[in-house]
Amino acid sequence: MKILPNIPGFLFLARNVLWADSYAKGIDYMREHNAIEEERDLINEVLTGWSRRILKKWNWEINVIGVEKLPDKGPVVFISNHQGFADVLPFMNVVPFQCGFIAKKELKKIPHFAKWITRVRGIFIDRSDVRASLKTIAEGADYLKQGFSMVIFPEGTRSKEEGHPLGDFHAGSFKLATKAKVPIVPVTINGSYRCFEETGVMVKNQSFDVTFHDMIDVASMSREELKELPEKVKEIIASAL
Repeated sequence: MKILPNIPGFLFLARNVLWADSYAKGIDYMREHNAIEEERDLINEVLTGWSRRILKKWNWEINVIGVEKLPDKGPVVFISNHQGFADVLPFMNVVPFQCGFIAKKELKKIPHFAKWITRVRGIFIDRSDVRASLKTIAEGADYLKQGFSMVIFPEGTRSKEEGHPLGDFHAGSFKLATKAKVPIVPVTINGSYRCFEETGVMVKNQSFDVTFHDMIDVASMSREELKELPEKVKEIIASAL
């Protein structure tokens, strides 16, 4: 990553987080008072606005395929491949309801931004610690049972380039859906690495594709079907790359 050329972009992102602070008290109040539906609506509103500001700033366009396959409301688990930091934007901008993210533990070190990850019902995961990872998955499953939707990138890292093969899909990621018995929506993101990862700087006037695939009902699956689920979802996601 190139530091100096990215300073204006980082400052914009910091201001964007501060812009979101106008929603903080409302979201925290709804959470404290167990007003779950109102909390979900406020989270969706702030994330939609946050993503619109980013897309406008760099003139990025999301080409959406399969939007008709999105449910009207959650909870669901979105399982997606991971090419770049811009991968979060479709879930904020296109999905018509709240999404929390399973985020890598390193993001917890970013002041203020880390607070917002937890505020929108996101959770940090330490994949190097099996016990901690299982605790994170259990917490995410509890959110799902309450009606909050979640996004997870089961590769655990960004592939960052065109034609790069998908990494292994961590089987534990799927326990989010299977423990809570909520549907999975596989998602393919293609080309988002061009927004930043390809050059190490924010690049204007880029576009990338997001494909929403048919929803998978895991509640009625047999033990054998659940065992094969990670590979099945990986094949679905790979089919649109």
